[in-house]
Amino acid sequence: MSWKRPESVAFPQVWMTFEAKDPETGKSVQYRIQDLPEDRFQEAVHLIKTIFVRDEAMCKSLDCINDPVVERKSTDMLEEDIAQKTSLVCFKEGSDEICGLNVLRVHEKDAKEEERKISDKKTQEMFKTFAFIEKNADLYYRYEVDKYLHAFTLLVLPKYRGIGLSTEILKASIPFCRALGLKITAGIFTGTASQRSAAKAGFVEDYSVLYEDLAKYEPYVLFPNITATSVKFMSLHVPD
Repeated sequence: MSWKRPESVAFPQVWMTFEAKDPETGKSVQYRIQDLPEDRFQEAVHLIKTIFVRDEAMCKSLDCINDPVVERKSTDMLEEDIAQKTSLVCFKEGSDEICGLNVLRVHEKDAKEEERKISDKKTQEMFKTFAFIEKNADLYYRYEVDKYLHAFTLLVLPKYRGIGLSTEILKASIPFCRALGLKITAGIFTGTASQRSAAKAGFVEDYSVLYEDLAKYEPYVLFPNITATSVKFMSLHVPD
């Protein structure tokens, strides 16, 4: 990874606070969104490999949760991404339990990154799809930027779903981008719920394709029994 977090941007720090319902009491409480601390890196990886991979539309379609090869590869990739120190985590006031998190990494237009060697078919299919969607979204040309903050993995723990946390976690990318000097945050949203949360956070749709069309045309990838209708590339322009 060529990009590194500037030393001038203190780590870790809180980026946003907001109020939402406490699922245990039903009362309104304060939540904070901050940098994922280094001592919680491995916990975050575990949560993604178990809960996110179980529930995310593409992973669920391909039954990635029961594939040990995918599990090993996802661990390596997650550890690489989290090491950038750009991932955000949500905590409830008075608790150190992770409520949700967003694995983010900075993508650069001309960066020469080490090629990720992917041998298993399931991961190849997903990354082939991601590459196809990013190419059609053409974010660098569309917004005339040379780098952006890429939302790679958005997860809200089951206990905290349905109270708006995913939208707030996505909104926290705005002050984070400002601190990093970035104008755009964007990502591929694979399910209906995440697409709806992104829209509420202010993200706009740059490219969308039906899952059924991915099998008929390029990239010719089949996601059997997919629970969503389409996959979308969505972006948010950070206001000055």
